[in-house]
Amino acid sequence: ASAGSIVVDLLARTGSFQTDMDRAAKIAQRRAKEMENAFDRMAGKITGAFSGLLAGVSVVATATKLVEVQRQFDVLNASLVTVTGSSKGAATEFAWIKEFAAQTPFDLAQVTDAFIKMKAFGLDASEAALRSYGNTASAMGKSLNQMIEAVADAATGEFERLKEFGIRAAKHGDQVTFTFKGVSKTIKASSEEITQYLKDIGDNDFAGAMAERTKTLDGAISNLGDT
Repeated sequence: ASAGSIVVDLLARTGSFQTDMDRAAKIAQRRAKEMENAFDRMAGKITGAFSGLLAGVSVVATATKLVEVQRQFDVLNASLVTVTGSSKGAATEFAWIKEFAAQTPFDLAQVTDAFIKMKAFGLDASEAALRSYGNTASAMGKSLNQMIEAVADAATGEFERLKEFGIRAAKHGDQVTFTFKGVSKTIKASSEEITQYLKDIGDNDFAGAMAERTKTLDGAISNLGDT
């Protein structure tokens, strides 16, 4: 009888313990769900705040870029006014420069800078001249400014930079002999004849080179940057 009472009591205690365990497990599950919901709400707030932060950064970046572009235009316009002699002259030249840049692999700032340098150096700064030099620069994988600087140097009797474009020169007295693609030509060592010789290369040997380069990814990125 005594042993039976002990067994009954043990079973009762075990049942009670199990009930307590089940209750504790349910409480734990409820607490876990509450924590999960709390974390979900927190994550939503963090995501919203982060999105707002990104939007704010985007606005600031756009505003900064607009200011940068405006400053660049102001500098270019000021230089154009200086080399052309008037605001009207600057506007006239800038009109065709914009169209020229849109059709070439060179960006607007680079074309404008090239035009300014040509005017400052006393070179022919016409659209035809820029197109010729642009063809040579495109064919040789160089920037427009590199070509303009090489032409400016050559016009004053300095021919070192022309080697970057495969053009060699040997001056003797008042004449200079240029060798390009294995063909030599001797001309008068004057600014006019030297620049004309270099323009002939862009018009004849490299005609259409700019148009081809414009079709490349580099040209597309350049035009996108202008836009």
